[in-house]
Amino acid sequence: RSSANVSAGARTKASRVMHGVWLLLFAALLPSVLALIPLPALAGILVHAGWKLIPFRGIVPLWRDHRGEALILVVTAVSIVAVNMFEGVLIGLALSVIKTAWEASHLKLEVVDKGAGPIQAHLTGNATFLRLPRILESLEALPQDRPVELDLSGLHHLDHACRTALENWAERHSAAGTDPVKVTEPAAAG
Repeated sequence: RSSANVSAGARTKASRVMHGVWLLLFAALLPSVLALIPLPALAGILVHAGWKLIPFRGIVPLWRDHRGEALILVVTAVSIVAVNMFEGVLIGLALSVIKTAWEASHLKLEVVDKGAGPIQAHLTGNATFLRLPRILESLEALPQDRPVELDLSGLHHLDHACRTALENWAERHSAAGTDPVKVTEPAAAG
C-alpha cells in the first residue's frame, strides 16, 4: 500500500491509513463485487505489484556484499510466484531463520603445536550443534600420543550437545594412554 500511495502522489503517513480504510470498507460493504473479479486477474495484479517492489538495482550490490540475503530475496520472490504468496513468504522466512542460525554459530578452532609439550586447542565464538561435526573432525585429527589442552574460555555460548561431545572426546583422547585432556571452561557460556 505504501508503494502504491507514493506512486499516486501521497505526501503523509495518513495516506497509508486511509488506503487501508478504503480497502476494508470496500471488502466489508461490497463482498459480492469482489467475487466478480477473476482470480487470474487478481493474481496478475498482485504479481505486477510485487514485481515493482523488487529492488532490481539493489540486487547486484546486495549479491556482492550479502549473497545470502540476495539469495533469500530471489528464492522468496520466485516461491511467491511459483507456489503462492503465503507459502512463498513462509519459505523466505524459514530461509532467513536458517541463515541467522548458521551465522550465529560462528566458531574458530585454533590449534597451537610448539613441537614439545601439550598441543593447545583454543575455541572461540559460539559452539552449537551446527558446528559440532567440524569441531570433532578437527579434534579427532590431533595426535593421540600427545597431551592436549582444550581452552574453551573464548566461547560466548556452549550448547549442551557440544559440551557433551567435547567431554566424550576428552575421555576418549585421555583413554588412549596420554595425560588427561586439560579443559579450561568457558567464562560465561550459556
